[in-house]
Amino acid sequence: CIPSKALLHVASVMDEVKHFADLGVSFAAPSVDRAKLPAPTHKGVGKLTGGLTAMAKMRKVTVLRGAGNFIVPYHLEVEETSGTSWDTTGKKQTVKFRNAIIAAGSQAVSLPFMPKNDPRVVDSTGALEMGTDPKRMLILGGGIIGLEMGTVYSTLGARLDVVEMLDGLMQGADRDLVRVWQKMNAPRFDNVMLKTKTTKVDASAQGLKVSFEGAESKTYDMILVSVDDHVIE
Repeated sequence: CIPSKALLHVASVMDEVKHFADLGVSFAAPSVDRAKLPAPTHKGVGKLTGGLTAMAKMRKVTVLRGAGNFIVPYHLEVEETSGTSWDTTGKKQTVKFRNAIIAAGSQAVSLPFMPKNDPRVVDSTGALEMGTDPKRMLILGGGIIGLEMGTVYSTLGARLDVVEMLDGLMQGADRDLVRVWQKMNAPRFDNVMLKTKTTKVDASAQGLKVSFEGAESKTYDMILVSVDDHVIE
């Protein structure tokens, strides 16, 4: 949440400045160093997580990093992982507990028709790195996370399409608020495809050609996969 809100603040300032010309104040077009954009967010997250680590140490909290599996009531098996990856070391231990809070984070759904290991296909975490400068971008899934990041990339120059299988964007949010958001942000989008299923993605040097059920195929420079992020299992 922190990195996306920090980038949204940058986008908001850039968008606000554009309106100042109507008030008689003009600015030159901004020069954006994409490599530096994520740095302040990483610093903020590092400071907060470092603070939590220090608090845990002061309170004598034992921290285990690994893949957890509830084996019987009140017992959790933890398979240790190494570094910052999900690679397991083979070492396991069983932890007994009275109460457990499950807060495992989330990851994007893995879609079988997506190209593997293509840097032009990213999830929300990859999008935060700001490593590409797309001209045409597809947001696959009309949820809040994808639309937040789409807003940032739009301000930096990308034209957006969004495809959603359901009949509206940001399901679960108040429909009146969603309508206001859509009206304000309509200029960012070339196409908002609701009740539309994505069926195929072909990767080539020219771009990512996406096929839709009942709609014309389109080619993009980047695809953000944000289809209903699920809790890690």
